[in-house]
Amino acid sequence: MHELVKFTNGMKLVTAGMPFRDSVAVGIWVKVGGRYEKERISGISHFVEHLLFKGTRKRSARDLKEAVEGLGGVFNAFTSEEATCYFIKIVRKHLALALDILSDMVHEPLFRKEDIERERSVIIEELRMYRDLPSHYVHELVNELLWPDQPLGRALVGSEETVGSISRSDIVKFKDAFYHPSNLLAVICGEIDHDEAFRQTARFFPETTKRKPSQFERSRVRQTKPQFDIRDKDTEQTHFVIGFHGLSRCDEHRFQLGLLNIILGANMSSRLYEEVREKHGLAYEIRSHAGYHQDTGYFTISAGVEPRKTPFAMRLILKELVKIKSALVTKDELQRAKDYFIGQFYLMLEDTLDNMLWVGERAMYLGKVPTHEEIRREIERVTLEDIQQMAEAVLRSNHMNMALIGPVKDKLKTEIVKDFHL
Repeated sequence: MHELVKFTNGMKLVTAGMPFRDSVAVGIWVKVGGRYEKERISGISHFVEHLLFKGTRKRSARDLKEAVEGLGGVFNAFTSEEATCYFIKIVRKHLALALDILSDMVHEPLFRKEDIERERSVIIEELRMYRDLPSHYVHELVNELLWPDQPLGRALVGSEETVGSISRSDIVKFKDAFYHPSNLLAVICGEIDHDEAFRQTARFFPETTKRKPSQFERSRVRQTKPQFDIRDKDTEQTHFVIGFHGLSRCDEHRFQLGLLNIILGANMSSRLYEEVREKHGLAYEIRSHAGYHQDTGYFTISAGVEPRKTPFAMRLILKELVKIKSALVTKDELQRAKDYFIGQFYLMLEDTLDNMLWVGERAMYLGKVPTHEEIRREIERVTLEDIQQMAEAVLRSNHMNMALIGPVKDKLKTEIVKDFHL
């Protein structure tokens, strides 16, 4: 059961009672991410996330880590396009400690110059690491195609130029602009009492300043024809992503897209896995993915294959996309997809940390947390015709994008591009 409450200062709290759990997961979500950044300081949300672990007025960086890990807890954070989340999973009797540590990080980071310079180097090495991983970097490239000249099209970690130029003043101003109560959401999952969680959260987040929640630049889709970013690199495989514009997380049809994703490429029973890997042995891993933002989304298919077999693999994938657009899936396929969706959903929410992440995302972006029964009903009402209509709506030739990294010379590149249509 979920309970959501809003404090007078604008901060929100959501609790999810999970009986018979020894752990509690606590997350502090901040309404800021890559979409909120100006191009000059691209990557600053991620930079700030790193720096909050480097010490506060009360605790050194080592004190922060030892306080949690010394009790067997999990302590981490992540930055996305629309949020930054700091979290602790720990034995439930230490709930107050978890809130104390997270509030200390959010309210009292030191931002020492020596820490900023050291972490700047770490982040630059991080982005270089990702650039050296074609299977990762190719996803950044397809984002640039989907959202050119927009925050969503930029890498979350920024670039060497932007990370290298972000000043301490930039960091302090950015943190002050976004880390205020109206942008904060606390999520607590485990065997807890809501009233006690409310009292403890109010105790550690007492700030009274109330400001308006932050807003981001809305996405723009102006694509009218297929787009490509094909980069020649001496690798053992070609890594590619085919990307389409998708749905927002608020779209009433998002469950239809979720089921289409499962049928096409989300697991080992999917059409793409069966055709590309099992029947033809072209790839170790091939998968599809549906991603959602507040006002837009994406649908991708990714794989790594032997360079000379890339055109054939591409044709097989596109053939499956045409097939799912032109004919209804079977009743058995749809039922398996529904059972898989619901089964994965329930299995995921058994863990307090996974539950905290799921609850936090819904509360942060939707302003409410749907019940398990509401989710199940939405899944069950999807029809065969819905799946075909969703395929027709999303898998459109004029919204196709492809990013590819591998040893593709002109002849191979021409062969790939000429067949890239539905």
